[in-house]
Amino acid sequence: MGVTAHADDEVTLLQRMDVAAKQLNYEGVFSYRTGKKMQAIRIIHRANQQVEIERLISLNGVAREVIRNNEMMTCIYPEGKSVQPDHRPLGRGFPSDFLNRLNLASAYYQFSLGREERVAGHHTQELKVMPVDNYRYGYHLWVDKNSDLLLQSDLVDDQDDVLETIAFSSVEMGHDIPEALLQAQIQGNEMTWNRAEHVMAIKTMANKARSPWQIEWMPEGFTLVAQQNRLKAKNGASIEQHVYSDGLNSISIFIEKIRAQHSHLRGGSKMGTTNAFGTIINSHFVTIVGEVPQRTVEKVGNSIQYIERE
Repeated sequence: MGVTAHADDEVTLLQRMDVAAKQLNYEGVFSYRTGKKMQAIRIIHRANQQVEIERLISLNGVAREVIRNNEMMTCIYPEGKSVQPDHRPLGRGFPSDFLNRLNLASAYYQFSLGREERVAGHHTQELKVMPVDNYRYGYHLWVDKNSDLLLQSDLVDDQDDVLETIAFSSVEMGHDIPEALLQAQIQGNEMTWNRAEHVMAIKTMANKARSPWQIEWMPEGFTLVAQQNRLKAKNGASIEQHVYSDGLNSISIFIEKIRAQHSHLRGGSKMGTTNAFGTIINSHFVTIVGEVPQRTVEKVGNSIQYIERE
């Protein structure tokens, strides 16, 4: 599967957007809205032929800064807040990391040009990114017509209803970024890690792990990227977790042995863009969670089997 035969211009635009997000100097403020939650983030991005540096500052909620130097990530929280390698980047990795992930999953989407619109005072072209199946959400992307920088991303369902929006409210592009603007301004707990090495280590552990649980169906393109047994439920029981991804979206499966007087999700549940489905298999609670449509987590859940191993 892949993009439509007439999508050359659209695919070229996506590639230009990816280059602009990584190689252009820009700074501004964007907001991430999902459900009733809103997060405002300041971004400062500078690049040259050797290095790409980005500083993200949360403007509401818990104070937090993230500084990325190529693949090296440093996350800083105030004192008293623990820091972990981030599986859900501040601002969802908008715009550059989001476009990189979209490129990885592009075989499962079709691209078409939409209307023109103004975003943050800039004239933009809409790029529609719609899934080739009904097991994923789609996107409406708004790209600056002069610089090719992604200025807004709308996550949409199969009815074209907007579920989530990430959009610049103000942005300046193409100017010099002084070194001082790329230095952290808060002090607190800090962690630095190599993003590429961290992802590779997780995938390696997943490939080595063995499990009696067989997942018979996943949407095309979703592969196992993580598996662990270290999680603990509130009652102290261990939880087995499997994570699948198509590069852009992920689906997590949680498996926990049933204990007396222990309630658990049965059937479907929705929170914002995230859908969940709970069932019981072989005396275990099984929960499937993902930023995918409800039909997807239900179909995954109904395909899971327990296979005794010798």
